[in-house]
Amino acid sequence: MNLLIKCSILISNYLSCKTIKKYELPSALPHINSIQELPNLLTEQYFSIDFFYEKGTMADWIWNIAIEKGHTELVIDILQSTVSPKDLNLKPIVIQLPKLKKTIQETLKDKGKPSGFITEVTFQIQLHEKENTLSCLAILTDAKGKKYVGSKQSFHPHNNDPKWFKIQSKHDRNWQNSADNSMNTSEWFGAIIRYATHLGKRKFNTFYNQKELTKNAVIGTVFQVSVLVITFYILYTLTQSS
Repeated sequence: MNLLIKCSILISNYLSCKTIKKYELPSALPHINSIQELPNLLTEQYFSIDFFYEKGTMADWIWNIAIEKGHTELVIDILQSTVSPKDLNLKPIVIQLPKLKKTIQETLKDKGKPSGFITEVTFQIQLHEKENTLSCLAILTDAKGKKYVGSKQSFHPHNNDPKWFKIQSKHDRNWQNSADNSMNTSEWFGAIIRYATHLGKRKFNTFYNQKELTKNAVIGTVFQVSVLVITFYILYTLTQSS
């Protein structure tokens, strides 16, 4: 199910004609000319599809968890693997931070800097509910106190559904969760199909939002049932002809 959602995000990026950059796919560390470029690299890496975790991207997790808990600002300390406010210091948000630490160490090694050259790395994140976007500003501080500030970058959450991203214990997961997962997948398919029929002339978020979920679910369910029926028909035809 998670694979289907991840594929859906990739398809939506393709339909939007947005080039999937090298750092968004499993690959070697991109070359950067100086430490000054590292803040932007870390931001782009963290919010890329390569950091997809279970139900969504980091933008999805941050947006939905923060909205659920009533926050519009947060700070992620990459080297300490902590998040402020403390009630946002949750596994889905910090689980990918070791990969960013590895990127930092590999970059320092490549530039001939000691491992302790960078002493602090933070993401300053703000949520903009009206625009349905979040912005992130990465700031690095070296051992001499010099700061390396990246550019403020904006990201759209693919899935605005706090209930879907609500963190639950294993004991709380029941058949209702499975039903919700199926419904969410149908909504994704429905939104992508509608987006494709408009040939990308409208933004994906105009199809995938709270108001359009029911329509997307119906279209997505019909699509999945149709694929299933056609598949069984083909298999039946093949068995009869053999």
